[in-house]
Formats: sequence, C-alpha cells, structure tokens
Amino acid sequence: MNRFFYYPIILFMLINTVIYVPRILIEARFHGAISAMLIAIPLGSLLIYMFYKGMLNFPGMGITDIFKQYIPGFIRIPSLIFLGMMWFTAGSIVLVAISHITIRFLNPNVSLQTMVLCFVLVGCWTATFSSLAILSGLEIILLVALPVQAFIIYKAYITQSFEWDAVRSMSEYSFGIPSWGTLAAATFIFSGYISFSLFNKFFEPKKKLRYFWIIPIAGIIFCFNTFFIPIGIHGTQAVNEYLEVWLDTADSLRMKYGIIERVLFLYLFLYIGLALIFITMCWHLGTELVTSVFSRQPVFLKWWIVGIIGAATILYTYFFDQKQIYHYAQHWLNLRFGVELLLAIVIFALGWRKKHA
Repeated sequence: MNRFFYYPIILFMLINTVIYVPRILIEARFHGAISAMLIAIPLGSLLIYMFYKGMLNFPGMGITDIFKQYIPGFIRIPSLIFLGMMWFTAGSIVLVAISHITIRFLNPNVSLQTMVLCFVLVGCWTATFSSLAILSGLEIILLVALPVQAFIIYKAYITQSFEWDAVRSMSEYSFGIPSWGTLAAATFIFSGYISFSLFNKFFEPKKKLRYFWIIPIAGIIFCFNTFFIPIGIHGTQAVNEYLEVWLDTADSLRMKYGIIERVLFLYLFLYIGLALIFITMCWHLGTELVTSVFSRQPVFLKWWIVGIIGAATILYTYFFDQKQIYHYAQHWLNLRFGVELLLAIVIFALGWRKKHA
C-alpha cells in the first residue's frame, strides 16, 4: 500500500499544466522563475519529508482524527472546513479549465455551462467513492498516463522547431529573486503529499519511506519540462502570448506516421483523464474533511456537500471569464502555499510531540 503515497504527488506533477503553473512561471521567466524552481525542489522535498515523518506517528489516523485529539474544537472545526474548501476550490479550478480546453479544441459548439455540467456530474458521482477505490483508479490512470506523457516529452525535444539556444539564453536569468506567487506556483508540483492527510489511515506504518530520492529527481524533471519546453518551441518572447501555453505547445507537435497526426489530441485525452481523477480526489478529500465536523452524518450528507460545490462551480462560470479564472487560480496558489507550509509544520510538531511525550 505504501506505493500509493507517491501517486498523488505524481498526479500533481502532471496536472500542473492545467492549473496555469506554466503560465505563471513563464510570465516571471525574466524575474526569478528559474530560481523559484531551484528553491521549490529542495523546499517541496523537505515539506514532503516533514509531513510524512509527522503523520508516521499517527498510524491509522487521518488529519481529522489528529485534529480531534489535539486541537480544540473552536479551532479544529473552522480549520477543517477551510481546508475542505481549499480542496474543493482546487478541483473546481481544474474542472473549469479543462472545460474551456475541451470546448476550444474538441467541441466548440457546446456552451461552457453544458460542458461544466457534464464534468460536475462525473465529479460529484466519483467523489463519493471510497478512498481505496479512488487510489486504485488513480493507479490505473497513471499507468496509462506516464508512458503517454513520456512520449509527448520525447516528441517535443526531437522536433525541429525546438531551439536549444532559447533555453540556453534563459541561464542569464537564473539568479533573480522570485516573488511569493512565482515560488507558490513552482512548489505546487510537490503538493500532492497533502492528500496523505486523509489517506494515511490506509498505509502500513513504516519508519522509512523507500525510494524517497525519486521525489526530488521527478521534481527536477517536471519543473524543467514544464518551463523550458514551451520556451524551446515558441521562443523567449512569443511564449508569453499564450494563456494555455502547453496546449499550444502540444499543438505544434506532429506524428508524421501516426494514426493521429496532431499530438494535441493525444495530449487532450490524456489530460481530460488526469483532470477527472484530480477533480475526484480533490472533491473527495474536501467532502471527507467537511463531513468530519458533523457529529451526525446522514447517508446523503456527502451528496449534499458535493452537490452544493458542483452547483457553485456551474454558477461560477456565469460570472467569470477565463482570464479572471486564471487570476483567481493565482490567488489560490498563493494562499495554498502559505497554508501548506503551516500545515506541514503543525503536523510535524504534533508528531514530534507525540513521539517524545
């Protein structure tokens, strides 16, 4: 079961291209984006290690059980609701983003609200699955997604339009001071470990996390690819013209002798699947956190909660366009970084306190 610890981390590394992380980093490419990634790799790995070591002292317990045991009710209840809303927001951002992408490239005749409704119905249904079922589904999707992602990366590097000179020219901007927003975007790649706050109850308690070295290495690979491939293909200036920069990057790739000529369609079907499992996991975690504050939990409580979040997501599309959603995603990433730092420190401190009590 301990292999499941790595799956949400890998999912977040893959999904970052949908949640506008490349766009934020590319906007700051001359103002600290590279140094932000260089900081994010050790910092993200450290936060994962701290969080894991803290949770290790609470075998068979999730964050709701830990908070109930150590945190007073007047702090615990609003904290869990707030964390739940953070997870719901993450799922909703990706849901709206993938809806825009699907309409733009696959079916432009469908209204945004209709497409969002389709994804909401799937998300609400799957979010009520058991945690083990979601983890098993995530494993299957990653087994399919990783080879496809590796093929897309391979095609990007061998295409004739990839300019290594553009990549090398960025070395002149390697030591700029990153902003909070740039660092928050870069560290999102490692944020999948926070799901361990709920899934910990399904893991075997082991003092040593095997193959931990995979995480910083994977972080280096994903950070490099996320940032430098669009720059290598579009150039250091033109790359800033795209909101969904990785979609346009994938659309510039071709499979000359493939059944599907445009790599874009392979990329789209891959990321629709990843987006659906991401939405499922986020809304499931949010639902579990929010329902934990109720002393009595009726059978349909979870359905009511995900239904409200789904309805709010649909209403959201009536009042905000894609650029506004992008700016709200930036604010969410900034807030997430602060919350993540605080949560990792709190869990590590509570774990240390229990171990030395």
